[in-house]
Order: sequence, then structure tokens, then C-alpha cells
Amino acid sequence: MRGKRIRLQHAPALLAPILLALASYRLPMPVSELKVFPDCKGRPAYYVCPRCGLTMEREFMNFCDRCGQRLDWRGYKNAKIVYSSSDFQPD
Repeated sequence: MRGKRIRLQHAPALLAPILLALASYRLPMPVSELKVFPDCKGRPAYYVCPRCGLTMEREFMNFCDRCGQRLDWRGYKNAKIVYSSSDFQPD
């Protein structure tokens, strides 16, 4: 078959950032934020994924169920508490 050949001389330079981004999901990132919803009954609180910034439905999972980031739970007790509404003042 005759057609255009793909030149592989630039392939390593193009693949390197992609491979690094894919590998970074496997390096554990510390869970450092706890989001509190004061407007809801009981003031539920959920930990926040350090990569995607979304709340996680379950605690102590190995990976974020939304973006796949590997999680490190060693410092979760020192997590920064973030309130969902800006006008809320903690008791």
C-alpha cells in the first residue's frame, strides 16, 4: 500500500507529556480538603479529590471514582475544612 508514512522522529517528543500525565495519576496524592455542606440537614462532610476537586462518596478509597487519581490517606486528619457556601460562618 502506498500512502503517507508517519514520521516517527518526533514521536518521543509528542508522547513524553502524555505518558507523564498518565503516570501522574498512579502517584498517590494526599487528601487534604474536607468539604462541609452546612445548608443540608446534619451538615454532611465529604473529602475532596486533590486532582479533580470533586467530593468523594466514600472515604478511604485507593482511587478517586471520578478521575482515577490514586489517593494517599495518611494525613487526612489534618485536612483543611472548606464550607460549600461562602456566607456561612462556622460555630
